[in-house]
Amino acid sequence: MDQHTFFQENGYVIAPAVYTPDEMAACKLAAQELTESQSGPSGVFVWMCDAIPPLFEQIACHPRLITILQRIIGPRIEFLSAKPVFKSAKINFASPWHQDQAYWGGGPKYSAWIAMEEATLENGCLKVIPGSHRSALDHASVKDQIGFGNRILDEDLKNETIVDAPLNTGDALIFHDCLLHSSHPNLSGRDRWSFIPTYRNADLLDPSTSWSRTKIIETT
Repeated sequence: MDQHTFFQENGYVIAPAVYTPDEMAACKLAAQELTESQSGPSGVFVWMCDAIPPLFEQIACHPRLITILQRIIGPRIEFLSAKPVFKSAKINFASPWHQDQAYWGGGPKYSAWIAMEEATLENGCLKVIPGSHRSALDHASVKDQIGFGNRILDEDLKNETIVDAPLNTGDALIFHDCLLHSSHPNLSGRDRWSFIPTYRNADLLDPSTSWSRTKIIETT
């Protein structure tokens, strides 16, 4: 099954070895220097497309990734924002179930969860529910130390198929913003780093007002 067909059926696809280990090592070092002391309890720090450091813009707009996104989204890709994310060795909670669409609304958006280092069950890799991208769900509003204000409660899940998504360094999990996803807790005793840029189809109208500044990715 090709990537486009798999994505349409499941709401996500794993693209192996999009980046080299050297590219990811440079990103991890830069992310540690730029964000570790500034991010909140969920380990997230967001850059808009016009304020992203050059190294991370190169990764977000790299031709290897954009070629894959074009197969899934369409020929004209609009870059919205990106965030380095770390699961701290000191804060080992699991990310709760949620759809990203609950945070920004509007038309479909697509994110690439890029593994700066190996993502395993032990250090908190993602888990997803295939096919859950077909509809937006009502989310509970929860305030606690985890930092995910909109979430689907575990008791609201009814016999869904859950798929773990471990990744090697440089792999990317590309997913629809209505895909239900969560993560395992980080029990490794070490920080775990990833990078998540977000995009949309530039040819489709999107009523979301979450982004006032965007960038059309030029390809040759």
